[in-house]
Amino acid sequence: MKFKFLSVCFLFNLLAIEAQVHIGPGQTYSSIQLAVNNNAVKPGDTVYLHAGNYAAYQLISNLNGNSTNWITITRFHNDSIEISGGWQFVSCTYLHFTNLNFRANVNFPGRLFSIDNGGSCATQSKFIRVDHCSFSNVTASSATVAFKFAGVDLFEVSNNTFKDIPACEAMSFNTCHQGLIRGNRFENCLSGGHIKGGSSDITMMQNLFINASKAPWVAYELGGDTGAAFYCPGDTFEVRDINFFSNIIVNSYRGLALSSAKHCKVINNTFYNCEQATMRFLTTSSLYPALSDNFVENNIFSFGSTAYFNGGVQFKTAVNFSNNIYYSILSAVFNGPYWDTPELDLIKDRNPKNFGATTAMFVDGFKHDFNLIKQSPAIASGKHQSDPVFDFFGKPFSGAARSIGAIEYDEITIEGKLGPTLIQIYPNPVVDRVYIKGIEGSEFVRVEIIDLQGNLAFETSAIATFLQQGILLLKSKSDYLY
Repeated sequence: MKFKFLSVCFLFNLLAIEAQVHIGPGQTYSSIQLAVNNNAVKPGDTVYLHAGNYAAYQLISNLNGNSTNWITITRFHNDSIEISGGWQFVSCTYLHFTNLNFRANVNFPGRLFSIDNGGSCATQSKFIRVDHCSFSNVTASSATVAFKFAGVDLFEVSNNTFKDIPACEAMSFNTCHQGLIRGNRFENCLSGGHIKGGSSDITMMQNLFINASKAPWVAYELGGDTGAAFYCPGDTFEVRDINFFSNIIVNSYRGLALSSAKHCKVINNTFYNCEQATMRFLTTSSLYPALSDNFVENNIFSFGSTAYFNGGVQFKTAVNFSNNIYYSILSAVFNGPYWDTPELDLIKDRNPKNFGATTAMFVDGFKHDFNLIKQSPAIASGKHQSDPVFDFFGKPFSGAARSIGAIEYDEITIEGKLGPTLIQIYPNPVVDRVYIKGIEGSEFVRVEIIDLQGNLAFETSAIATFLQQGILLLKSKSDYLY
């Protein structure tokens, strides 16, 4: 039997010539704004920030890469950098921000990062990616939010950390379309944030919220209220077609709010021990107030001392509940949460799956291990869905009978089948490195190592089956020692 080994490497276009622009102490340019203003940054360039503190407001307009030559902004090697003062990018395209550390301080306690359209829907920022960055320590309530997209289309915000943001929201999206918000961690925040202002076609998946809201805020809000001047033409809704998939919300004051939302899907999430309302259903928008045609399905709602669903008066068509588990972690006998009455009478779940604390549900919910224990009633009892395809950890949900909650049940093995493909992972236990071996012809799209708290420890991707014959350039890079 022939095997093909997948090494930690990336394939690069041999013909691509990358220019480097170096920023920081002792470099040609002391700031990114200075480099851009001097036309030093071109499509395809990588902007490297060298070790140092970058403490100043930076305004950058009309910085554009293109579809084959993105502009990358990152730290140089393993250099320690700290950015404060606020970076604002206006009407920009094809930008990739990665491995950057944004941290507010006493001198600059406010907003850290924003991308917008300059006040016009005709000049939306587009094709923006922000990944593996950290945003922390914002203490100025005047900031309103630490990270803001306002007028951004075709974007991805993934694998970032938002931590210790006690005075404002962590992340907001206004007037944004066609985006992915994936694998982010929100911890110790006033609120995780919101999506509103005519935003649509955005998926939030595999995000972790820990202590992500304080009274009276929610961990995240789909919808809100936006002034008429901020909507783009044709956006006759507050939010529409927002997917909230495979997320985990733990120990927040309030969980998730649907606020004047249309056709949004809240599917296969796990909520655990919210202090007040686990979900809210609101008609907050002054222009488009009604909730309509939303779906809440295959979720586990785990309650501590409070089991509560809150909201204003809703029509029957506002929200459709189906196949959710309502689980008390304290009470042995549990008849379900309290729903505001009569406000929520028409949308209240008619067929709840109620379980008390004596029911085995998670491996260890108290320690935030929300893997399903073997006896869990959530296993293979979910409603069939085409989406989400992947659970919180990136494992495929069972096509035949998916589980309820954010994590698909999976007996941990060292050798398993992925459809017709066999892989082997060894040694077990791991000492200093792990090997992944697959049968000839197998295709690995992505490999991730994730701890039980949802932190991404390592990630790489490669296509192993469709490599052309001949000499190929392999390049590996890591910020860690393995």
